[in-house]
Amino acid sequence: MDLFLSEDAILLLRAHALEGQGKGQGGLLLGHKRGQRFIVEQAYPSKERFFSSERTYWTLDRLFRGKIIGFYSFASSPKKAPRVLRPFAYGKVFLRITLRPKNRWTLKPHVIEYKDSFFLLPIALYSPTKEKR
Repeated sequence: MDLFLSEDAILLLRAHALEGQGKGQGGLLLGHKRGQRFIVEQAYPSKERFFSSERTYWTLDRLFRGKIIGFYSFASSPKKAPRVLRPFAYGKVFLRITLRPKNRWTLKPHVIEYKDSFFLLPIALYSPTKEKR
């Protein structure tokens, strides 16, 4: 299983990081799943407490016509479980983004799984290599 971020999704995530410096912020990942690959086409920033509201999730899922494939969060501690570890998020992607100096970042994708309790299963970040012509 892996995660692919489109150029548009990367641009939107970078803009969100710059706008609020990312701290404590996050949002939705929109796209689709093909085989074992999650393909993120867009990102939708949301308010800080979004992850705790299942009602808001289902309202937005209808609005986005079922295209929510996951969630992202900036600078959340790896030791702290995200608020999104709930039944409505099972099988979705969680992308942890850590901001670094000089406009750099670290992206760590996971799938939200369940076995006696919810947990994050790390997956690969797919980045296609540019073909030489």
